[in-house]
Amino acid sequence: MNKLTALDGRHKLAILAAIASWGLSIKFSQEGFALGSPNGAWIGWVLAGIITVVELAFNSETKKLSQTLIITGLLCYFYGVWTNITGFWDYQNPGMIFELFNTKSVLSVLVGSVLEILPEPLFMWGLGARFEGDLVGNVVGLWSGNLQPATPEKPKQYQTNNSPLISHLPRNEQTHRPAPRPVPNQTPHRTFESDVRFITPEDE
Repeated sequence: MNKLTALDGRHKLAILAAIASWGLSIKFSQEGFALGSPNGAWIGWVLAGIITVVELAFNSETKKLSQTLIITGLLCYFYGVWTNITGFWDYQNPGMIFELFNTKSVLSVLVGSVLEILPEPLFMWGLGARFEGDLVGNVVGLWSGNLQPATPEKPKQYQTNNSPLISHLPRNEQTHRPAPRPVPNQTPHRTFESDVRFITPEDE
């Protein structure tokens, strides 16, 4: 809460604009879903909410996103933009069939695209959060090869002094056997007869 109160006017307005854009985008997306049954209108609302959550996740570093999340995120953006366009068209031209290649559809395309792409990065900027990624940046980065998706981590491998690599086991579960210490070369003591002197009575 203290962080929100510390924001300046621009950032607070950005947060409000992002929330308003989300609301309009969800409304147009629900209308563009056009299930045709009044009892199934809730499906459009649920789908619009799921799309928004996936798009929020997509506005992250690509190295934190799996290929499934990247592909799903792009599909969600395509779905959201299209339903926004057709939903706004219904408000602008009630009763008319949507025609993409028509001068009347230009405004619908612009409004639908902006309302779908803008809210997530605008909201994060308003909060002053660290920038990690957005739709345009991630798509351009992946297309050019400058960004890469997350890859599965390889299992850690551990190696003891005299044992082969052991994987999938933490160190505390491995059986450590101390390596045998090398025994220094020692010459066994030998007694030769030439080194033994016998004492006779004459010597005394």
